[in-house]
Amino acid sequence: MLQVRAATDEKLQSLTDDLLSCGYTGLINADRMDPITRTIILHSLARLLPVLDQMQKGLQLYNLLDVMEKNIDICRPLFVPLQVNKVKSFSCKPDFSEQGTTRHNLEQSLLNCFQDFLQELEDNGKMHVHLIPSVLQWLTGQGHQPVLPSERNNFEIHIKFNHACQQEEHEICFPIVSTCTKTVTFPVAHMSSYNEFKHVLTLALRFGNTFGRV
Repeated sequence: MLQVRAATDEKLQSLTDDLLSCGYTGLINADRMDPITRTIILHSLARLLPVLDQMQKGLQLYNLLDVMEKNIDICRPLFVPLQVNKVKSFSCKPDFSEQGTTRHNLEQSLLNCFQDFLQELEDNGKMHVHLIPSVLQWLTGQGHQPVLPSERNNFEIHIKFNHACQQEEHEICFPIVSTCTKTVTFPVAHMSSYNEFKHVLTLALRFGNTFGRV
């Protein structure tokens, strides 16, 4: 749809086959943009109607359709995309060492790096290869905070710190994530500066769900 709306007469001509497959049979030029877009919309809706009808019948089998009609505000977030709840510092629960110790200072510095990393993602927006939802997906298994209020109120990311790097002949220790408990363990020895933290975390986000030592 966006491609059609921004198209010139020449570009529209190159989309002739696509427009014909949508059922449009009129002249193809920019002056006919309104009927062209209406045809595309009707074509899209016609494809969805059988799916929605099947979904409606399935919901009715369990009486869920009646529940949804009587509790619209409660059920709407389960079906309507909402703005993603961003990860913020108050949703993080770090497991710090005793205050005043060297370990505590290192852990506090690393937590600041994590918050700076999230802030950088938020500031750069779509210009960054990773976004806040992708970090949340990595941490919890889903790209958004819980929809249900009861779960959202208790939503926290638990942060632990691993100071014991005992493996020989390796350069990087990746963070270890438990999505079930929403816990991430950061390897302190390999994340002593923000650049190191960003490098390790970016690699972890990019290369998936298996984390080990290199």
